[in-house]
Amino acid sequence: MKINIGQIIKRVATEQGISQKQLGDKINKTKQGVASIYRRSTIDIELLKEIALVLNHDFLSYYYQDAPFKVFKELEVSNWEQKVDDLNEQINLKDILLGKNEEILLLQRKYIAELEQKLGKK
Repeated sequence: MKINIGQIIKRVATEQGISQKQLGDKINKTKQGVASIYRRSTIDIELLKEIALVLNHDFLSYYYQDAPFKVFKELEVSNWEQKVDDLNEQINLKDILLGKNEEILLLQRKYIAELEQKLGKK
C-alpha cells in the first residue's frame, strides 16, 4: 500500500483544527513549508517525530501495514503477548498459593481455638 504521509498529516491537522501557519509555527516552518510537507509522499523521520509530538498522533502506525514494519510490529506484539501470558500464569500460581495459605491459616486458627478450649477446661 502506498502511503501519502503528507496527506495524512494534513488530514490529522485539519481534524484538530490546526492551520498550516499554526503547525508551521510549532515545527519552525513557514506556511509554505507546511504546504510542501502536505504534498510529500515521504518524510524525514526526525521531522515526522516533531510533527507527531505537535499533533499527538502516531504517524508510524500507517507504516505498520507494510513490510518490513508489519513483520517487526507483529513480532513486537507477539513478544508482549507472551510476556502478558507469562505474567498471567504467575498471577494464577500466586492466587493458588494464597488460597492454600488461607486454608492453612484457617486450620491453624481452628487448632488454636481447640487448644485454647482444652486449656480453659482444665
